[in-house]
Amino acid sequence: MKIRTKISLFAVALVAGVVAAIAANLAWVENRRARADFEARVESLLDGVRRIARESVVAQDEVMVMSYLKFLMKDYPEIEVAVLGTTAHAVTIGSPKSEVVYRTVAVAEPEGEFFVKVGFSKTLQERKVRAARWELAARVGALAGVGLLVGLAGALWLGALFAKPLAELARAAEEIGAGRLETTVAWRSDDELGNLAAHFNRMAARLSESLRFKEDLLSTLSHELNTPLSGLKGFLEYLTTEDVGQTSLDRADSYRTMSEAVKQMEISLANALALIKSERGEALHPEWFCPREVVAEVIRLFTPTARVNEVELEGPRGDGFNETYSDKEMFRRLAINLASNAIKFTPPGGKVTITLKDFDDEVTLAVADTGPGIAAEHRELIFSKFYRVPAAGGRPQRIPGSGLGLAIAKHAAEAQGGRISVDSEVGKGSTFYVRVPRGKAPVPAGGKHALA
Repeated sequence: MKIRTKISLFAVALVAGVVAAIAANLAWVENRRARADFEARVESLLDGVRRIARESVVAQDEVMVMSYLKFLMKDYPEIEVAVLGTTAHAVTIGSPKSEVVYRTVAVAEPEGEFFVKVGFSKTLQERKVRAARWELAARVGALAGVGLLVGLAGALWLGALFAKPLAELARAAEEIGAGRLETTVAWRSDDELGNLAAHFNRMAARLSESLRFKEDLLSTLSHELNTPLSGLKGFLEYLTTEDVGQTSLDRADSYRTMSEAVKQMEISLANALALIKSERGEALHPEWFCPREVVAEVIRLFTPTARVNEVELEGPRGDGFNETYSDKEMFRRLAINLASNAIKFTPPGGKVTITLKDFDDEVTLAVADTGPGIAAEHRELIFSKFYRVPAAGGRPQRIPGSGLGLAIAKHAAEAQGGRISVDSEVGKGSTFYVRVPRGKAPVPAGGKHALA
């Protein structure tokens, strides 16, 4: 049974129950009112009989009260019989035609007590009560019919109100289950159903975004890994061919190129893994470490790449640097991605400079290059996933990379409560700044951490 039918039946049953309860209560009240009206009418007639009986006793004239009783019996058919007189002598007027109920009026006189017994028809009384009850039933029935019609209309409206958004949600869920993740629910209201539809749309958008992210990541990785793998395959075939003259310099150059290809694949895979972790909300693992040692490790890693690209790579100067309490792996990821990005975009003969500044509350990492620079309209977009700054004329730049490095660097900085920014001028290079706050962990025994 559909929910619309259930709601309609429930509303109709509720209205019918309310109408029945009201009708029963009104019937009881009307029955009491009719009986009370009859009793009031009887008492009114008896008051008149009592008054005339007194006057008749005073005037010593029974004919007066007899005439009055005959008049009442003519005008009021509920009076069927009357008996008047004293205990010694009584006169009966009329005769009972049905079951009667007697009411007695007594008047004292010198010779004794004069009484008048008036017989009221019980059958006529019940008939009048039933007539009043049927009249009430007719009115209540008409009202009940109107109430049921209104209730049914309201039930159908409520059923549609609830069933339509639920049916829309079911349809959208079925569409998403079939793989059409762009499906949304076109339902707008300020109630719980509208809130549910909004949550559903956000969920669908998140699923669609996640799927697009994974498809883009897979496509990018396929491209980024296929290129160095093809190169590795070619060099391996070249090195294993004995009939081709190869000098030691040729082999050394081939090994260096293969090493660069492996490093590029390692960075691509590391970036992909880091981005997947960032989508899931990677937890921080703070520890004490020296930022200068991490930067020195990164410089050693990229020195061969810089030499192959004919780029000068310069690291921080000075010997001493304070330790900090933060996530070492995230800081390393920051330095790797910024250094790789700077070397990649710096032309032969250029220079990449990595500097560190030590403050009481934060550590600042700066990576400067002498590359082509970044136009103002691209400076915010470069931190988006898969974004690549187009070359002149809007053409894609032929520079290897997945477009993930800066997005990962931004996530790594913000995950530690830091921030990343860029200062660039077209034709004069770029400088990326990362400011990472120092942790709040207590200093171990022995005082301030410092490396000399």
